[in-house]
Amino acid sequence: MSAAGKMVESMTEQEKARADAIMKGWLAFNANAKANEDAFNAKAEEIAAAVAELVAEKTGITDDIIGGREAEFGRLLGDTFRTFQMRMPYHHQANDALIKEQLKTIDWGFQTGNMEAMVQHDIASMYEILHERVYWIEQTGDYSLALDAVTTPTCFRNLTVGTGFTWHSPMQVSWRSPYQRILEKGWLRNIWTSVTEKKIHEEWTVPRFKGYARHLEVDLELSPWNDDDPTITMTCIPPA
Repeated sequence: MSAAGKMVESMTEQEKARADAIMKGWLAFNANAKANEDAFNAKAEEIAAAVAELVAEKTGITDDIIGGREAEFGRLLGDTFRTFQMRMPYHHQANDALIKEQLKTIDWGFQTGNMEAMVQHDIASMYEILHERVYWIEQTGDYSLALDAVTTPTCFRNLTVGTGFTWHSPMQVSWRSPYQRILEKGWLRNIWTSVTEKKIHEEWTVPRFKGYARHLEVDLELSPWNDDDPTITMTCIPPA
């Protein structure tokens, strides 16, 4: 008997029904998505140039928005377009891949007892990038440059793109913790079962930003976890 045959025998009727529904839905979706992807890719650079022109028109920006990188911008748009077609087994968002990769690492950290070491490694790796902002702040007196250092880079923007973020002032920003939706999908497949958003917030997000704050010689105050409202508010507090 093949491995596949053994798998079928080990499944309950409910598991088979779920697997069949996902398989049939995926196969139907994939054929349509592939056709859409091929149609997009055939005109990717043309679409990229048209989007850049539209953005310039709507915003009044006169700079060269994509700097002659039509092919790359076209691939980016194509990937975003394809992501929005991904509706099986759930509607995907633009930050799904990043969140899944983070969750795999975070889960490993929790399972092996290495979370604290991971956090310290992450903090240490950011020293050179962040500590140079201290000079900027000394030269300008602008402490918002510290908060800017951890929110302007694409890492933060990519992570929060699914639901966005809100500036309350140059010294305060909030965003919705992005992990729960993907965690729940993993739990259904017995993945990441020891991970919760609360644990991520308290043992990954908060200690990392606190470490970044030390590099920046400020305090970054993050709101405590609230199961009823997963909004995280971060405030930059200058030294006394």
